[in-house]
Amino acid sequence: MTIAFKPAMGALSVFIMLIAYTVYLWQTRRAGGIQPHPFSWLLWGFVTGVAYLVQATKGAGPGSWVVGLTALMCFLISALSLFKHRWSFSLFDWLSLAAGLVVLGYYMLSKNPTLSAILATSTDVIGYGSTVKKGWSEPRKDSATSFALNSLKFVPSLLALNSYSLATWLYPATLVVVNGAVTIMLLLRRSSLEASLRRSH
Repeated sequence: MTIAFKPAMGALSVFIMLIAYTVYLWQTRRAGGIQPHPFSWLLWGFVTGVAYLVQATKGAGPGSWVVGLTALMCFLISALSLFKHRWSFSLFDWLSLAAGLVVLGYYMLSKNPTLSAILATSTDVIGYGSTVKKGWSEPRKDSATSFALNSLKFVPSLLALNSYSLATWLYPATLVVVNGAVTIMLLLRRSSLEASLRRSH
């Protein structure tokens, strides 16, 4: 591998991310568009921020670029959805958000990169609960395209890592799987509801 390979993979990850979030923001802002769950995205902002700090501490290099920028986009999408739509939040939503703040606080106090990465990854997965619950009942209110791209963007970021340890690869590798799973769930659920609608007619 040449020295330029890893920066190129890091840049590719960022490029895919920009496409993914351009699509997502356009779908969120248009009338009758998707409704991302603000607590999921706020939680992801916190834990992705922790994941980025962990990667930076462990010398991840270009592989961390997309993680840091993703954290910023998560906060932006959360704010946009919170102010655009009326929401009522469940106890699970509040507990998930609290878990994200606990992970952030733990990292700031302990500076234990590996355990922080495990906690951030676990909490991030928990954060999908609100999105999956809403996506199951209203699969057209979230973006399968964006989740697919957000799965894909972490593949080159893994190749772009300057150092490989549990602290650097666990978070992006997990999100390849989880974002892909949400994509499949949304598509299958849409297909199922459309089939039910056709049978009812």
